[in-house]
Amino acid sequence: MLVTTISIIAFGLAVRRFIGRKIIFQIMAPGKAGTLYVFLFINCGLWILMGKKLKLLHFSIAGGLGAIVIAYFLII
Repeated sequence: MLVTTISIIAFGLAVRRFIGRKIIFQIMAPGKAGTLYVFLFINCGLWILMGKKLKLLHFSIAGGLGAIVIAYFLII
């Protein structure tokens, strides 16, 4: 409970500090969708590899389905 309370207080203080400031929450090259697709494929590959290494079938399935969805949107 102490960790949760400290986390809530820290988050509240951070919100008060940064409210009204323009903060870039995502760093992504605008207009470069290819870069996004490469990193998404890498992420899916890591999910598949970790699923096989840790013997977690749902990780491998999620990585495979993610890669299929990305490939689908690349083709269309």
